[in-house]
Amino acid sequence: MGTLGKSATAAMTAATAEDGLNRTSLLRLGGIGIAGAVGGFLFWVLAKLTGTSPLPASAGLWTVPALMLLGGFAAAIGVYVLTASDTTAMKTYVFASICGVCWQPIIASGVRMVSNATASSQSAALGSQVEQVQQAAAGGNVDQINNAVAQTVPAVTAALGATTNADTERKQEIVSRSQLAIARIQATAAKAPDASVSALQRISIMAADKGTPSVALNAIDSLRAIGADAQTRQNSALLARVRASLASVEAQATDPTVKTAAKGAASQIMQ
Repeated sequence: MGTLGKSATAAMTAATAEDGLNRTSLLRLGGIGIAGAVGGFLFWVLAKLTGTSPLPASAGLWTVPALMLLGGFAAAIGVYVLTASDTTAMKTYVFASICGVCWQPIIASGVRMVSNATASSQSAALGSQVEQVQQAAAGGNVDQINNAVAQTVPAVTAALGATTNADTERKQEIVSRSQLAIARIQATAAKAPDASVSALQRISIMAADKGTPSVALNAIDSLRAIGADAQTRQNSALLARVRASLASVEAQATDPTVKTAAKGAASQIMQ
């Protein structure tokens, strides 16, 4: 489900949270939506008067219905998600109309709020998974380490995917926790080399695709470090595995910086 869909779900959930899903709550939600739709229509009137419109001219006869729908959506977000207003008060319906007029920033704020909540949730889940890797490594059971490392990859993927519309603070938090996850995975290489190398390869490629090259570069550096250690210990099997992983990253990563870094890391452990 997209972020806009999650915003709609959040508005609907908030609308029925107090009294449950009953006739009264639905009538109030409908009233809020109608007030917002009126605001959307007023937006169209103002746009006609000023000669501006955020919708393409090709929308034609659908322009007014579309703006009214957006206005109603914005009203629900403004009343139920952003402010949790008293739906029994007349001023709330006036506010809903204003949200309909100002639908663009209201919807943007709702999307950002939901994105931040999602990012915080995914960040917490990633932090918990990092702790599991650390605990498994401390326990020394290879099967548990393999399992914990394997589960970290989707946790990092979900967390980085949640940063798209999140604010800077939450993005940085997720990047930092992703880098910590990489460090913990690297530390397991001595006991679970295949799992750690595979996980770091997947994180490198995925992070590049998600637009977070700093995380991808961090994972590549960990692969290089594992390869260098294997080279020092003359572990030819692990060294070959790391080289193959770096070659895969170079071939599959979409970010040219990540591709170059993977190629450079491979050349360093070949010397």
